[in-house]
Order: sequence, then structure tokens, then C-alpha cells
Amino acid sequence: MRRILALCVALAGCGDTLQYVPPPVTSQERVGVSARTVMIEDVSVPEYASVQEIAVQQPDGSIIADADNVWADLPDRALAASLLRNLNAITSAKVAPAPWPLSGFPDAELSVFVEDMYAGADGRVRLSGIYAIASETGRDRLGRFDLSAPITVPGFVGITAAHEVVWAELALKIAGDL
Repeated sequence: MRRILALCVALAGCGDTLQYVPPPVTSQERVGVSARTVMIEDVSVPEYASVQEIAVQQPDGSIIADADNVWADLPDRALAASLLRNLNAITSAKVAPAPWPLSGFPDAELSVFVEDMYAGADGRVRLSGIYAIASETGRDRLGRFDLSAPITVPGFVGITAAHEVVWAELALKIAGDL
């Protein structure tokens, strides 16, 4: 009976799901922008990247997700939070999420459409897509991004850290168009 109990306890520990929070990266650069206020309207990621399981590309090009290793937050929300943190740090604009929580209307509205977001079989995290900036005071802009960062620490800790690096790079690219 004790052996069965010990086996059950051991097996119960095998099913633990590990949750990963990307370590925050905030760019030290400063970018001058014309928009005083910016609302992050929408961040859209592909289906395979919208679930909590972390997407990893296999050598054959397929994407798999390990249910035992997951984001601590939904990836689209984590990306939006990183953009908020970085755009507020590197610009003089007040950046907030939708729905707009401040008085008046934002000078610009940002939408991000991610085409690819995964840990590549080559040891780099990939982030590509398009962003759109709708401006109340200037011209509307569309920008493409195709970013990558090396996974410098093995495993899911390194994968999530590399995601945060490309997210910060995306914020810097977007800031150049604000």
C-alpha cells in the first residue's frame, strides 16, 4: 500500500504545468514622437501563438506546443503589455490600452497584426507582421516588421526572454512612426 501511495504521489508531480513570465526588457533609447497620446487598439497573433502553450518550431518546419510549458499570461496580452511599457519608456507620449482610459481622444491608435511568433528551430525567436497607426492629427501609417532574437539561455526561460527582446525591438520600430 505504501508503494502504491508513493507511486501516486510521484506521478501526481509529473503533471505539473510550468508557467513562464518573460523577464521585462525596457529599451534605454529615446525616440521623439509627434503624438502626445497613443491607444493600443488591438494586438492580434496567429492561432498557434494565441494559446498559452509556447510555440516551438521543429526541424521539419512544423510548430508544436508543449502543454506542460506555458505562458503565465496570454501571449497577445503579454505582447501588448510589453508595447505599453516600452512605448511609455522610450517616447514622451502617454500610451494606454483600449478602451481609452484618459480624457479626450488619443492622437494615434495602434493596431498590430502578427503573422509569425515562435521559437525557431534555428535557435532564434521570430516575430513578423504589420502594424497600423491611425492618426487624428497627422497621416496614417503602415509598417512591416520582421524581427528575430537569439535564444541565449536553453529552454523555455530563454525562449520567453528572447520574445521580450523582439517585443522591445518592435516598440522601438513603432516609435519611429509615431
